[in-house]
Amino acid sequence: MSKKYNDEEKVFLTIDEAKDIANIVDNQIHCFMNPSFGLLGADWSEESFINLLNKAATIEVGGSQCRGMKHAIAVIENKEVYFFEHNEEKLKELLKQKGVDDE
Repeated sequence: MSKKYNDEEKVFLTIDEAKDIANIVDNQIHCFMNPSFGLLGADWSEESFINLLNKAATIEVGGSQCRGMKHAIAVIENKEVYFFEHNEEKLKELLKQKGVDDE
């Protein structure tokens, strides 16, 4: 029996899963953060992204708003949340493999 994808249940990712669904182009990946003053976006190098994954406290699939913005790789480190750009088709396949009903 699969569980239903929703904003309430967390879907955790391994480092390899996060790397597999990341939308890395020319060794760059886009990231959003939400500091107190507003939304902040920047490109990160693939190396910096992987370094953050390796020290992250938690990696999970962000909610529907994150997915809608194509930034559903939520990486939590040192009480900060970084939202990295993902490939939606790869994410859908991964959720299916994890037994999460995405429809």
